Amino acid sequence: MKKLLFLFVLLSQYAIAQNPKPFVTCSKKISYTVDDLNLRKKVGMDLAFPLSNPTYFGGEEALKKYFLTNPLNTSKTFRTLIGFAVNCKGKLGNFLIASNGEGEMLTLSEQVLEIVKKMPLKWKPATSADGKPVDSYQVIQFTIVNGKFSDVYYK
Repeated sequence: MKKLLFLFVLLSQYAIAQNPKPFVTCSKKISYTVDDLNLRKKVGMDLAFPLSNPTYFGGEEALKKYFLTNPLNTSKTFRTLIGFAVNCKGKLGNFLIASNGEGEMLTLSEQVLEIVKKMPLKWKPATSADGKPVDSYQVIQFTIVNGKFSDVYYK
């Protein structure tokens, strides 16, 4: 009986580890987005711009260092946009490919998306006109040359 109980506890811990907490926004609806046309087409043209956009702690250079350690297995050169939400606490979710692409370009963008989902969670949330942190969409633009991230920047 003890072995069965131990096995049950072990399996339940494994299941919890495989299902991280879902992304939760601080408000019922995300009302803000950075000014990027491709992203707005995906998340809504009617969203307002925040007073300040979400930013990565350490800036773009620190973010680029992360992506330089995660090359893609391709000899292609391409650009892609990956959008995501940053909630008022700096947590990330609602990841999406904001650029248009089909076939191989879509497949490569999906690989970039998977790397983005694993990036360190070091984001400062956007702020509204009254200076309070708010949920907002952000977008990162990538240029990949021969599988290496050559340009990484956000709005």
